[in-house]
Amino acid sequence: MDSNYHIFKKTVKTGGKTVHKWYCYWHDPITGVMRQKVCKRCKTQAEACAFVSSLPPLFVEQKYTIAKIAKFMFVPGSSHLERMEKLGKRYSVETLKCKRGLLAFLTEHFGTFELQELTVPMVIDFLANDKHSGSWKNNFLTVVGEVYDEAPFMGLPYIPTPKFPKFRRNSVRKDIFTTSELNAFFNEQLWIDLSREKYAKHPQFFEGHKAIYLLFLCCVECGLRIGEAIGVRASQFLFDQGMFVVDGFFKHNLLVRTTYNKCGSEDDKKIRVVPLPKDFALIMQAYISEEGIAQDDYVFKRYNKPIRKWLAEEWFRRALAKSGINVGNRVLTPHSLRYTYITRMRRTVAGETVQKLAGHSCIAMTDHYTRAAIPELVEAVKPAVGAANMLFE
Repeated sequence: MDSNYHIFKKTVKTGGKTVHKWYCYWHDPITGVMRQKVCKRCKTQAEACAFVSSLPPLFVEQKYTIAKIAKFMFVPGSSHLERMEKLGKRYSVETLKCKRGLLAFLTEHFGTFELQELTVPMVIDFLANDKHSGSWKNNFLTVVGEVYDEAPFMGLPYIPTPKFPKFRRNSVRKDIFTTSELNAFFNEQLWIDLSREKYAKHPQFFEGHKAIYLLFLCCVECGLRIGEAIGVRASQFLFDQGMFVVDGFFKHNLLVRTTYNKCGSEDDKKIRVVPLPKDFALIMQAYISEEGIAQDDYVFKRYNKPIRKWLAEEWFRRALAKSGINVGNRVLTPHSLRYTYITRMRRTVAGETVQKLAGHSCIAMTDHYTRAAIPELVEAVKPAVGAANMLFE
């Protein structure tokens, strides 16, 4: 019997006779008003109890599952996203897709649970057997925490977010090139031969080696990430000042170029400036002029489009194998060129200046740079000009 119903016996007069009838009363769950009704055809307490047991429950306890809490999180136009924006948090379309993907994974495996049923061992043991990377798992745990943050706005009691242990990032640190290896890898004849071999059977697709060769040369000469190099436009070369501006990167999954650097945003672009080595500047000036590349055009193109990341990585692997470099147990990838740049600059340049060149963040975060601050950036990195000209020495 629903404990919200209460039975009682009441004396009433009917047809001139005094009789005893069984009733039940309850408080309306919406108005709070007390109501009562007769227990029809009940002559005993047992019959009255049986009658009340047949009545529908007054309060249907609503189960707020994790799936229900997560349903409209990070959905454009939702109250959740509007609240986040009022708190000063803005998300790109790509980030929203990532968040929704992680929430989908969460609800697939834990969606039927209520939040209080979720435990740290339950989640960590599950992730320990999952094949995703450590970084992905940590992002997943971040989203789980955001579900806890959303729960009170669904009318649920506040439950503190458990302290989930973080997974170790299992990305492999890249190795660097030695001086002799740099010169072997960037022997231009190697790239000419590689290009001829690659398109020997399909000459209709032959476009030469220059674009892909110079893309990787730009990576090491300016310390660029592969996405930054793919997104290079002619306007980034400040030939008169001997500087190069890093002001965006090409997102290979969306095929668009950003106007901000990695870890940056539309509000905080994290633009940086690096010295442009003299020999490399002459090469790039000649190339841009010969190809008729306009200031806003991409510099490194294949078939009139920015070079795709997978194609760049394929060329890198082929060139590395053809160069005769003994890789051994090392990990040499396009990102190794950036590692090499940073390592070599540190030989003669102060760590604080190198941090500005690399665009790295630390506890004492480098001041955030905007396009308007480029003259100041140029002055800040001038001490690195000499070192930049000795990268291959």
